[in-house]
Amino acid sequence: MIGGHFLFGFFKRSILFRLALLMLLFIVIFGFIIHLLEPKQFSTFFEGIWWAIVTVSTVGYGDYAPETLWGRLLGILLILLGTGFFTTYFVTLSTIAVSKENAYWDGSSSYSRKGHTIIIGWNERVRTILSHYAREDMNEDIVLIDDSLTEKPLISPNLYFIKGNPSHASTLHRANMTEASKILITADQFKNEEYADMQTILTLVAIRGVSPSIHTIAEILTSEQKENARHAGADEVICTNHLTGETMYKQLF
Repeated sequence: MIGGHFLFGFFKRSILFRLALLMLLFIVIFGFIIHLLEPKQFSTFFEGIWWAIVTVSTVGYGDYAPETLWGRLLGILLILLGTGFFTTYFVTLSTIAVSKENAYWDGSSSYSRKGHTIIIGWNERVRTILSHYAREDMNEDIVLIDDSLTEKPLISPNLYFIKGNPSHASTLHRANMTEASKILITADQFKNEEYADMQTILTLVAIRGVSPSIHTIAEILTSEQKENARHAGADEVICTNHLTGETMYKQLF
């Protein structure tokens, strides 16, 4: 991940940071006041803070407890105010965690690491690639971009899913394409071959607009579009129908 700057920026902008800061302020203030009110029972400032933490978290060890009227009134106030903030903090934290997990599965999140491989399109060929990848126990992350899937297609710690149109720059940025090592564009074989190739070339143009230097491999179905794919920026072109035809010929004759 990006590291400390990302984490700090997230908490700085989120309600979690404000709730955590408010809880910490409550604990410090109430810990200091109880130390002043009952110096014999709470002989140090740290013991006051310990009591405040145990109280707002509803743990209630009972090792420290106010003995005076004012001390107990302070404890009541801490329970009424501090416990509410404490509960709200963890409810909010759980909600954010669930939202992050849902975004991870439905492809609405963004990828932020470096050196990954991007694959565009989901089909049986990609499933085969990922199966070989899993058997060889490789650690390189793979980011799958597809606009037809509703959720991540396979359970794999190294597979990340981005839902969106790959010809849109915003989708490519969400996949952090500028930091990727290579990208594979697979053809949509459910569409007309010429239309599928035009879509591949359009995606190539979008890729070169975002990252001109990334190594790009494009799958092309029609021989007429092979040169156009190279002109659009493909470093390597795979002519699937040509390879399949040669394989069929060898099997037949």
